[in-house]
Amino acid sequence: MKKRHKIAWVAASGVLILVLVLAFRPTPIVVETATVSVGPLLETLDEEGKTRMHDRFVLTATIVGKLRRIELHAGDRVRTGEVVAWIDPAPIEPRETAVLRARLEFAKALQREADALVRRAQAEHDQAASDLNRSRTLFDQGITSKESLEKVSSVSAGASEQLEAAKSRAQAAAHQVEEATAALMSQPDREQSVPVAVQSPVDGRVLRLVEQSERVLMPGAPIIEIGHEPKLEIVADFLTADAVKIRPGMDAIIDDWGGDKPLLARVRVVEPGAFTKISALGVEEQRVNVVLDFIQRAANLADAYRVEVRVATWQSPNVLKVASSAVFRTGDDWSVFAVDHNLARKTHVKLGHRGEFETQIMEGLRAGDSVIVHAGADVKDGVRVKATQRTRS
Repeated sequence: MKKRHKIAWVAASGVLILVLVLAFRPTPIVVETATVSVGPLLETLDEEGKTRMHDRFVLTATIVGKLRRIELHAGDRVRTGEVVAWIDPAPIEPRETAVLRARLEFAKALQREADALVRRAQAEHDQAASDLNRSRTLFDQGITSKESLEKVSSVSAGASEQLEAAKSRAQAAAHQVEEATAALMSQPDREQSVPVAVQSPVDGRVLRLVEQSERVLMPGAPIIEIGHEPKLEIVADFLTADAVKIRPGMDAIIDDWGGDKPLLARVRVVEPGAFTKISALGVEEQRVNVVLDFIQRAANLADAYRVEVRVATWQSPNVLKVASSAVFRTGDDWSVFAVDHNLARKTHVKLGHRGEFETQIMEGLRAGDSVIVHAGADVKDGVRVKATQRTRS
């Protein structure tokens, strides 16, 4: 009986100790885990962009006049040669015409004066040439001195230069007459002025009406903007540090454009000149435009629509990868918390390329390993964890 009581006490003590150990043992930390896997990985440079018509035409006023109200609206289709606007020439004031005529008469008077100076310079040049020939004959006969001959030669040379200068002034005066005549002829007759038609140069759609209501316009004032539909492109401005990694011919994914699935595009050109842009935080950034062509295009995309551009700078169909949210910095190295027998084990890893949600693992892990994602401050090396498998990247 004593032996049996002793065994019972030992058993009860063991159960009590086990209960105490279980009661005071730390509760495992609940963590979310992801599995290291092998599969495709795509590294991209992402930036916001917008669509634009490759061929755009801004039609402007060619004369001073009053624009008639335009009946077209943004989105309307136009054909080559179709009249999109009418401009009635502004009436010419009598004072303006009188000024132009007076300018012409003044130019003609200057021309007459220049022609008279040419005739005078020609006569002086002829007389100087005759005096020079006579002086040379007398010098050859020994009648006149060398000094006299040199003096007559100098006068003759000066007369030649005066003649050339007079001819140049006469030519300039003739050009002034032509200019004044053209200015007067360019003024339309108030009684016979006809409206000027502004025509579309291409088949396309109206992108924007700069002016729609009646208004007096000066030459060169924009009226309407037309886009040539067949070619729609994408432009996105990247930081110059990212743009140097982008080359023409690279594939790209167009996302967040409003459709059900992404569209494919290809880089056509990285523009050679950068520009300064102020970020939302007020920081000056050097950026450069990257232009892409659609490989797949949605019919309902149009000019100046916002899209998300992801240029593929590297891709592989078969790499060892892990969720990027599982990787964290430890000094100059990268680490993850691997789960081994319900214990968190801090493991140093060497990273490769980075995708949108996953990162390539070069060293430190194997396919099938389980790692903790979004590890909190309470997760440390050797702590006991309770893992729940992550169902998404």
